[in-house]
This record gives sequence, structure tokens and C-alpha cells, in this order.
Amino acid sequence: MTLNKLNIKFLNKKINAKKNIDSVSALKSNSIGYITSILACTSMPHSRVEKSYFKRCNGKMSLKIISDPEYGLPYGVVPRIIMIWLCTEIKLKKSNIIYLGKDQNEFIKKLGITPTGGVNGSINRIKKQFIKLFHSTISVINKKKNLYKFINLTIVDNGIFNWKRRGNKKDKWNNKIIISDKFFNRIKLTSLPIDLRVIRVLRSPLAMDIYIWLTWRSRMLKKRKFVLISWKRLKLQFGSNYCDSSKGLHNFKREFLKQLKIICFLYSQINIEIVSYGLKINYSKSHIPS
Repeated sequence: MTLNKLNIKFLNKKINAKKNIDSVSALKSNSIGYITSILACTSMPHSRVEKSYFKRCNGKMSLKIISDPEYGLPYGVVPRIIMIWLCTEIKLKKSNIIYLGKDQNEFIKKLGITPTGGVNGSINRIKKQFIKLFHSTISVINKKKNLYKFINLTIVDNGIFNWKRRGNKKDKWNNKIIISDKFFNRIKLTSLPIDLRVIRVLRSPLAMDIYIWLTWRSRMLKKRKFVLISWKRLKLQFGSNYCDSSKGLHNFKREFLKQLKIICFLYSQINIEIVSYGLKINYSKSHIPS
């Protein structure tokens, strides 16, 4: 593959991030973020979905996201970044009132994104995904023989945001969202710490999901030496946009391994093996120590 300027820039960004991650802890670099454990074992769509609901499975646990048909489902990198920022704000500030900033540019910069205009610019994409995400409900279902457990979570109860390019002193405290009690309590009790330096360098929603998932799995393997997960099960969890055929499985596996290679470069402590059956995750040092 010929390296163009964009690929070289991305490669250099990864190398610099790797050096920083290896030399300075996430705590010392003030780079610890948080994500709800729900989205550590299951996740949002990678690309646009025409239906108003989306389901993913992880063993006996499944996640369903139900959206307002008027706005559609959140998808891609942007809602993941918004969710990580939101969970981090809740965890650190311990408040269910989250202030977004005095104007749209300040909010977008808080997400670590450069504000750009136009149809395909970051401002337009963030506006759309912001509305999609906060008009969605998350349902978590756990089935075990005769036991059926479920929880329905609304992320935000209400909010107000004036999408001005530049705000003034009057607008400063108007832009906010009120987190629902259920979601707020869940973040306080079961959020997962992650390294934001890894998230900032990733361009693929699949790569983000793999990193968060592996960070979560490594923390869950304290008593077990390893876990073996089949390619079919991994596809159910991460590749619902691939067709249900041998070709679909092959294409998913190829893309999964491509993104996994990037994650292993940035998260060198993870101890995994690629086997014919699937993925073997051995006991590993957690990326963010307790």
C-alpha cells in the first residue's frame, strides 16, 4: 500500500502517542477517561442504520439502542467520543448537571475535536450525532436459563444548547444537559477507566470498541488465566453490519485483525493470541491500574 500524506500523518501520530503512553502514566499525563461498562462489552453502530433500533450480543448479554425515528440511531466515531467525554465529566465532577460551554466551538473543543464548517465538517456531524444520541434509550438484557434481567436507560432527562458559533456572557450557563438518575448512578458505580491518548489517535469506531472491550476484559480476568472467543461470537458483538455468510465472516475477521494490530501497538500490555478458532485473551496487566 502506498503511503499518502494522510497515512503518514496518522502513522506519526500513532508513534508519538505510543512514546507518550510508554513513558508517562495516564494519571501523570491527566489522560484518564471513563466509559460506562455497558458500552465496554457491547457498543453502538459503526455506520448508518436505517432502522430505529439496533441490537448487539455478547454471550448471554445483549444491548439494544432504540432511537426516535425522527432523528435515527447514533453511529460512528462522534457519539463514542461524546459518550466518553460525558462519562468522564460525570465521574470526575460527580454532578448530573453537565455544562457544555458558552458556544458550539467551546463544546467541540472539549471533545478534543477541531471545529470545521461545511456539510461534512465536524460542527455539522457533531450536531447530528448529539441529537441522535440524546434521543436514544439503551436497553440491557441478560438471559440465564429461567432468569431474565433487564434495565432501560435514558441518558439525558432534558437539556438546552444554543448552537451559536460564538457565545456571550449571557449564554454561558444556558448550555447544559441534565443526566437521568439511572444513568448517573450507573456511571458512578460501574464506569471503566481508559487512556484518552489511545482514543484520540484512533480513527475507526471498531478500533475504539476493541480497545475499550480489551481494557474491560483484562480487568475481568483476575481469577481466570485466559478466555477463548470464537470469530462467530466476535462478529455478533462487533460486526453486525457484515452479512451472515462465510464471506461476511471473512471480511469481518480481516477488518478486526487490522484494527487489533493498531490497538496492540498502543496497548502493548495486552496478552492475546490469534488462533484459528478465534481470539485467546490471556491474563494481562490492566491498561489503567486500579
